[in-house]
Amino acid sequence: MGRKDSTVNQTEILGQIRNLMSKTDVDYTEEQLEKLASLVVLLCKWNNALNLTAIREPDKIVVLHILDSAVISPLIKDKNNIADVGTGAGFPGLVLAILNPDKKFTLIDSIAKKLSFVRTAMTSLGLKNVTIINDRCENIVPEERFECILSRAFAPLCKIVEWCENLIAESGVFICMKANLEDNELNDLPKNAQIESIIELRVPSLDANRKAVILKLH
Repeated sequence: MGRKDSTVNQTEILGQIRNLMSKTDVDYTEEQLEKLASLVVLLCKWNNALNLTAIREPDKIVVLHILDSAVISPLIKDKNNIADVGTGAGFPGLVLAILNPDKKFTLIDSIAKKLSFVRTAMTSLGLKNVTIINDRCENIVPEERFECILSRAFAPLCKIVEWCENLIAESGVFICMKANLEDNELNDLPKNAQIESIIELRVPSLDANRKAVILKLH
């Protein structure tokens, strides 16, 4: 283990996650918090070798990856078959799979090295509700279309709809997480896409604008 890894204190990370999660509307158990802390430690270890994310400090990973993903959990309460497109190193998909063990998550990305980390995390954390697809969204023909398609910092809304139209069920919804949502991105939506709502996301200790855009196709 490299010198950087030795500075990652899982007990401190767990305490930070517990404190911040208590300030959200997310349902969780202590076991789930422990798995989230283990995920942070694992990401820090792999990040040194594979450069999976530009965020390297454990306390920032907790806020910018774990909490930023977790706050979506209340929005998927009534969904069971969920795809996370452009998942990268598994965010928000891995976090949501930990918090929602009764739901099925398919994590999709075209970059194999990032999915190799996701696969390791799944095994290490004992996640039985995650499937991985290493491909571009527009190339995938799913056996069963998804009730919900999640995306986080993936692409402009118009591209998400274009690339994922073949993945979404007839009554399915897109939940697109956006840091900087501008009017022109909303105005560029294709005619078959309709905005259901735009929800403000509050991430504890993060002083930044976060929104979830809920879209449906018609």
